[in-house]
Amino acid sequence: MLKSELILPRLKKRGNQVIPLALPQDYHYLKIANDLILFVKAHIGRSRGELDDGLRAYEGESLDYRIIRGLANVLVSRCVFGHDPPINPIELRMALFEQGPVTIKSDLLTVTTREQAVAETATKLGISPKQIEQALFADLLEERILLSTGQIINPVDLIARYNLEVARGLFYWTREVDIIVRDGYKDLFKYIKLFKLMHTVYPIPEHGYNVILHGPISPFVKSTIRYGLQFAKFIPALLLCKSWRMDAEVHLPERKALHYTLDDRTPLRSHFKASNLFDSRLEADFASEFEEKYGGTKRKWELAREDELIVVSDTVMIPDFSMTHRKDGRRALIEIIGFWHPQYLQRKLRKIREAGRSDLILLVYESANVAQGVFEEISAGEVLTFRKKPVLKDVLAAVEKCAV
Repeated sequence: MLKSELILPRLKKRGNQVIPLALPQDYHYLKIANDLILFVKAHIGRSRGELDDGLRAYEGESLDYRIIRGLANVLVSRCVFGHDPPINPIELRMALFEQGPVTIKSDLLTVTTREQAVAETATKLGISPKQIEQALFADLLEERILLSTGQIINPVDLIARYNLEVARGLFYWTREVDIIVRDGYKDLFKYIKLFKLMHTVYPIPEHGYNVILHGPISPFVKSTIRYGLQFAKFIPALLLCKSWRMDAEVHLPERKALHYTLDDRTPLRSHFKASNLFDSRLEADFASEFEEKYGGTKRKWELAREDELIVVSDTVMIPDFSMTHRKDGRRALIEIIGFWHPQYLQRKLRKIREAGRSDLILLVYESANVAQGVFEEISAGEVLTFRKKPVLKDVLAAVEKCAV
């Protein structure tokens, strides 16, 4: 994440709007990006301190120093640093300092030189003097060794990631983000949950959902700095959705409220990995078999994947499938429950109970890790059990019965 001093100069105010200035992918900045990539690669095997010193030297007195620092920050944040000294650095320093004061060269007041102290300690510990020197301050950040530059990145991708980081930085100062989203619910709420973001969800009939995220300067939030970092991390998840728009209320330092608006036409790109279409082979086979037997132009029901949310207290439930009647528009939701660990099933049971939906059909694996009759007791809709795979004829009969 970029620091505020690297973000604020890249923001432009236009009326009540704030706009992050995208770094162009022209010859000048592509060359800087390429230079930095090659420079960091050349420092593999050297210390973090040497890398930082080298980057400052490259920056020099350039007028683009903030951009260079931002690009370098993106690169370094992807790097892997480490150190595996043969002895704990703290214990090593204690062993050396116990020998009393030393000097580089012996004199009338000091008997032991630094070289002698290192050699004697190395002998006691059974390691070489060179290993002593390498391990002495190995626990300090600047002494960590660059082991890898992470996943390969090219200059075009580096600038794209930098532009994303500048945009993310705006969310440090966000009071509220108003999102309209029409797909990609699973990934969206996976990251909302992962980053522990405070949110409210409102359905918009036939037009998706309105998701309100309460930002780091919202009156509901106490841990502003930590929450602000988590909040900014979330934005690439929104870019995974295909149909969405967003309006963020931003309060920059010493400025009145501004708005940052964004939609699915943005050139910003997410580096998060989208989830697979299906969570299990069981779900994939169910969809495939339905299309094979009941699909085609004469189909009566349309099968869709995870296209509706059920809001339950402080979270949401996303049923695996929906079935919509092609003529009268009646709908039923389907949740396939296979063999999962007890904690997962407990959360699933709580959501089903709180949902109280009569149009929610549960397809329960016969060997699921729950007592017999539990789902029937808490569900307001139909419950069908299966041994190897759901029987489609029975599922369609339940859909006809439950669809509203």
